[in-house]
Amino acid sequence: MALPVLKLGTLALKTLSKPIASRLKQQAGLHPKFRNIIVSIAQANHRMTTTMQRRLYGHATNVEIRPLNEEKAVQAAVDLLGEAFVFSVLLMTL
Repeated sequence: MALPVLKLGTLALKTLSKPIASRLKQQAGLHPKFRNIIVSIAQANHRMTTTMQRRLYGHATNVEIRPLNEEKAVQAAVDLLGEAFVFSVLLMTL
């Protein structure tokens, strides 16, 4: 009896967290100071993933990695932020 209730509660919490994450993503790019912070996070994430991909494919890693433009960086950061929020809610339910 407890397992179906726990499963239902987990699904409900996950379902409720998605609109919150969407709202958070929507508002994240509007505040100027927070926008600067998430742009720097997105640029660091871009550099790290590009370097990892270059190493995996055996390409040179000592080349300059061009930064994302600001809009792409904001979009990447808010996507990362939304996914991190949903994942953290999921982890709290375990």
